[in-house]
Amino acid sequence: MPPQLYVAIAGIVLISLGVTVTLALRIRRLRAEQERAVTRAHEEFARDVHDLVGHWLWLASIKSELAYRRAAGDARLRGDLGEALQAVRHAAHAVRDASKAHRHLSLHGESMRAQALLTSFGAACTVRMEAAGLSREVSAALGTVVREGVTNMLRHSAVRTCVIELAERDGLLRLTVANDGAPGRAPLPSAGDGLGNLRDRAARLGGTVRATAGEGGWFTLIAEVPRKFSE
Repeated sequence: MPPQLYVAIAGIVLISLGVTVTLALRIRRLRAEQERAVTRAHEEFARDVHDLVGHWLWLASIKSELAYRRAAGDARLRGDLGEALQAVRHAAHAVRDASKAHRHLSLHGESMRAQALLTSFGAACTVRMEAAGLSREVSAALGTVVREGVTNMLRHSAVRTCVIELAERDGLLRLTVANDGAPGRAPLPSAGDGLGNLRDRAARLGGTVRATAGEGGWFTLIAEVPRKFSE
């Protein structure tokens, strides 16, 4: 066989291998892009379900609990409200569990939901965010602080004004959730009231969570996390 033919065959083989490798890499990229698109779609769907359904179930749970407490003088009504409250809570847990695998809490999302919820109760809620670019871990941890703080103020305070503020100073992110209407001389929440879980979560990021009771019925929840955990 002439040498030129060997060269031609070798060239064809090399070209074929190159085309095959290129096609294989292209197929792999397309599959990866498809998987990412499916994952994003799942995350968006889970987020929408939680945001739309979970928000109203949370609101229904809070209002049902308040109605249950106010019905202390009517045993029958209190029993019906108790059953309704349990049903709403079970539904809320089911929605949260169904979306947990795909949904991530965020400070922005929880702050917006808190503002809408407090407004529905006739309270004024101001949200100020002076720091941005939070990592997912930090945003989720601070979002949990907002949710816990707002839930507790609705359960235990006659809140009329609430301020949710994120600031940064000397590399430290500081989230403040403050509200008026706290009962006079009320004890600060203990670890069993959810504060312990918030402290543990913040501690894993090198931060702290504390609560203070001030003059005029003001109650403040403060979380601080180092900026180094932000992107």
